[in-house]
Amino acid sequence: MKDPHTTTSTTAQTSCPRAGRIYIEPTIRTIAGGIIITLGTLMYFVEQHSLVLYFVLLFVGVNLFQSGLSGFCVMEKMLKMAGLASELDEIRSLSNEIQLISNRQAAYLDTLNLLNEAVMELSPEGRILATSDGWLRLSGETDHHRSCNRPLTDYLADSDHERLTSLLDRLNQQTGNTRQAKFRLVTRDGEIKWVSGNFMRVSQDGRPSIKGVLTDISESKRLEEERRKFHQELTHARRLSNLGEMAAGLAHELNQPLAAVNLYIQGCLQRLDAPPENPEQLRNAMQAAGQQAKRAGEIIKQIRNFVRKRPFSRLDTDINELIRDSLNLLDSEPGRQDIHFKPEFGERLPPVAVDRLQIQQVLINLISNAADAMEGVQQDRLITLRTRFSAGNVVVEIEDRGRGIPEEIADQLFEPFVTGRKDGLGLGLAISRSIIEEHGGTLWYSSLSNGGSCFSFTLPAENGDSEND
Repeated sequence: MKDPHTTTSTTAQTSCPRAGRIYIEPTIRTIAGGIIITLGTLMYFVEQHSLVLYFVLLFVGVNLFQSGLSGFCVMEKMLKMAGLASELDEIRSLSNEIQLISNRQAAYLDTLNLLNEAVMELSPEGRILATSDGWLRLSGETDHHRSCNRPLTDYLADSDHERLTSLLDRLNQQTGNTRQAKFRLVTRDGEIKWVSGNFMRVSQDGRPSIKGVLTDISESKRLEEERRKFHQELTHARRLSNLGEMAAGLAHELNQPLAAVNLYIQGCLQRLDAPPENPEQLRNAMQAAGQQAKRAGEIIKQIRNFVRKRPFSRLDTDINELIRDSLNLLDSEPGRQDIHFKPEFGERLPPVAVDRLQIQQVLINLISNAADAMEGVQQDRLITLRTRFSAGNVVVEIEDRGRGIPEEIADQLFEPFVTGRKDGLGLGLAISRSIIEEHGGTLWYSSLSNGGSCFSFTLPAENGDSEND
C-alpha cells in the first residue's frame, strides 16, 4: 500500500515547473498573450506600425495565449476552491474577447491575401518590406522572402526606373502624400505586365514607409492599344475619303505653278529664237520656272504627308522639354529674332506617350503660324506658350498678338486648302489636326479679345496625376 504522502508529493512535483525555469501562472500567460495580440493589432491598424512587427507580436501573443489556456482547467479548479468565481467569469469574458479579435484578424488577413491586388510596404528608398499573396500571383515569385528587402525596380522594365524614382521623390516630400503611376512589371518568368500603382507615405513612430497597392491592368492596356490602332485606321480612312473632295482644290493649287512653269519655258524658247540673246533674262526666267516647279513639288509632298499612314514610335515625353527643343529650332530661322516668346509652363506635369517628331512638327507649325500672324505688327510681337494639366490631359496653348483669323474662314480653318496666308497651301493645320487626333487628343482654335489667336491641343497624360491638378 502506497503512502499517501508519497502520492501527494508526486502530484506536487508534476504540477510544478522544472528547475531553472520561471513559472508564470496560466491566467497571467493567457492575459499577457491577449494583451500582446491586442497591442499588435492596435499598433498595425490604428497607429499603422510595420506589418512585420504585427506578425511578430501576433506570434508571441498567440503562443502565450495558447499556453495559458492549456493550464486554465487547473486554474479554474484553484479559483473555485479559493472562492474566486467572479474573477473566473471576468477572465473567461476577456479570453473570449481576445479570441474574437484574433479570429477577426485572421479572417482579415485571409481576405487580404485573396485579393488579386498586390498589397505591399516599401521603404522610402523603394525597397520591399512586406507583401501580400497577391504580389506572389502578380510577380510569379514563389515565396515572400525572395522579394524581401529587394528594390522594387528589380521587377520593373528598365525604362520605368526613372518614373518610380520620381514618384518616390514626390511621395517623400510629405507624410500623407498619395500618388498614382503605371509601370511595366517584369515577372519571374520574363512576362511583361502593365500595373497601376496607388501609393501613400505614412509614418510609424517616426519611421517613414510607403504603403502601395498594385493592380494588373494588362488587359485594359491591350484593349487601349487596339482602340488606338482602330482610331488611327479610322483617321487614315477619313483622310483618304477627304482626298476625293480635295481633288478640285488640288487641281487648282497645282495648275497655278505648272502653268507658270510652262509660261516661263515658252518665254525662254522665244528669246532663244529671237537674237540677240539676253543671258540675264534667260537666267531670270529659268530661276522663276524652277521656283514654281519647287512649289508644285511642295504641294505634292504635303498631300502625301496628309494621306499617308504615319508609323508611330511612342515614348514618354516631357511636353515642356519638347516645346523648348522646338523653339531652339525656330531661333535660327530668319525674321524670328524680333519675336519674343513667353513660356508659362506648368510644373510637375505627367509625361505624355507621343511620337516626338510628329508632335514637334505640330508645335513648329503652330508657332510658325503665330509668328506669321504678327507680320506687320510693330509692337508687342509676343507669343505665349502655356502648358497645364486638366482632366487627365496635358493641355498646350499657343497665343499670338497678331491680326487674328478672318471670320469667313474660321469655321473651315482645319479643312485642306483653307488658309489666311497669301502663299499658304492650307494643309499645315489639317495635317496637325490629324496628328493630334491619332494621339488621342484634340486641336482647336479660339479668338482673343485683343484680336490675337490661340491654338490649343490636348494629349492624354500617362499617369493622370499632377501637382497642378
